[in-house]
Amino acid sequence: MIRSTSGGNTGPGTDYDDAVKVLALRRVLLLLAALVFLGIAVATLAAPETMAKANGYTMGGVDFRSELRAIYVGLWLAQAVLMVVAARRIDELVLGDLAALLIGGQFVGRVLSVAIDGTLPSPKLWPAAAVESLGALMLMLARPRRAA
Repeated sequence: MIRSTSGGNTGPGTDYDDAVKVLALRRVLLLLAALVFLGIAVATLAAPETMAKANGYTMGGVDFRSELRAIYVGLWLAQAVLMVVAARRIDELVLGDLAALLIGGQFVGRVLSVAIDGTLPSPKLWPAAAVESLGALMLMLARPRRAA
């Protein structure tokens, strides 16, 4: 819960007012991210071949489809739910932090891949890396300085 640190004054220009604005921004960011993950999950469920091809994958057998649905449907739906819960319970900062960690983890995985493979992925994946890194950073920056 965000509380006033200015002796009860909660008007414009106070720490409380600033925290409320930051939390409102964080809520919007979480809901936008939830919509993105929900969209990816629904698109993958509806057209797995199209989504696989868009990401440079060749559709394989039943094992590949299971893995694709595990990540692109199951995990992305779970992330979307976490982000909606974090947006609804915005005063519980750790929930938004966990959402940022999951998004940032994707970017870290991409960086590790470059380090291990010694080469960049194709340019069609660069926008995803940019959105992941900026999304995680924006969620962490949209975090009030004071919480109780």
